[in-house]
Amino acid sequence: MRIKDVKILWGRAANRCAFPDCKIELTTNGEKDTLGEMAHIVAKSPGGPRDCPDILPESKDSYDNHILVCPTHHKVIDSAPKTWKVEKLKQMKEDHEKWVTTQLVKENFKISSFDNTMFLNSRKKEWLDFAKHNIWVISSITPLNISEDVIDPLKTDILKMFNSPKLPEDIQYNTNFNTYLTRPNENGVINENLHGISNGYGYRIQLFRNGHYEFLINIEFAMGEIKIDDIRSHRIPEELVGTKIIDYPSIVRCFSSHIQSFSNIWKTGLPFNDMVLTTVITNTFSICLNSCHRRSLSGLLLGSKVSSKTLEYNTVISKVSDINPLCEQIVKRFVNYFGLVIDTVFDERGHILFPRHLNSG
Repeated sequence: MRIKDVKILWGRAANRCAFPDCKIELTTNGEKDTLGEMAHIVAKSPGGPRDCPDILPESKDSYDNHILVCPTHHKVIDSAPKTWKVEKLKQMKEDHEKWVTTQLVKENFKISSFDNTMFLNSRKKEWLDFAKHNIWVISSITPLNISEDVIDPLKTDILKMFNSPKLPEDIQYNTNFNTYLTRPNENGVINENLHGISNGYGYRIQLFRNGHYEFLINIEFAMGEIKIDDIRSHRIPEELVGTKIIDYPSIVRCFSSHIQSFSNIWKTGLPFNDMVLTTVITNTFSICLNSCHRRSLSGLLLGSKVSSKTLEYNTVISKVSDINPLCEQIVKRFVNYFGLVIDTVFDERGHILFPRHLNSG
């Protein structure tokens, strides 16, 4: 769901449950009973409450297809979809928003807006400064509203999960996570290994007291460069000699590690129903994506050169999001950024599938 749509939904609902005669004020963090839930009117997943296969997936993640309710009434409407049909929920939402407008005119209450824009912008600037000239794959999850000391990152169960991420294979010289590098800092808790930066290795993971969590992986080691021999053997334009290329599987493994880590830490100790997912690849100007794995026998299949210095994708995700569909959503977007397309990222056995050119069939 787009960040803009989330803000519209909460704002027009005045941060209150839309269920008739409830109107309880909701929050983005805190007690479970008052955590706002952005319920789907038409089910997002096949077979879910009020499923409608004819509606496009992107339409299901829009403002129009959500209604803000409390946890109690989310269960009520989803447990009885034949009673709480699509049109009934749409009418409920419309009536609630009209009620909000009336209350605002009468000045019966004020809307407490939430925002994380300033915080996220500061993190992005810090990432770019930190990356320098290296190519890093970065992902983070951020609360919809930034508050101080929402969690204790040194709490035993949270710290245990913080110390258990899987580092991607073929990208880091050592995929074992060194828990001895974990330490508290001014933000919360951090683990970073930058000893191999000069050789293209390195990572940094950080959990903030406000609930923000970020995972950075240096992929310079996985980078390649187009050589004269590639021009001759793969019919690649001569002007591409010297162009840096990213191996596609490296990106998939990075994002897979990120999403798995996010899921684990979120379930363990982050008191939010929804968070902003931010994904970034730094220093991408004039680089290409190689669809194949390294210099495979099938040769190079290159995307187009990227004209942006940084590639970025943002969306709002919920705690119950499935890991694989979310990873596919991210990977597909970045594959498109590099001028390629892909229908499915993983096959039935979990093996990585590869992108292609749009008109290659």
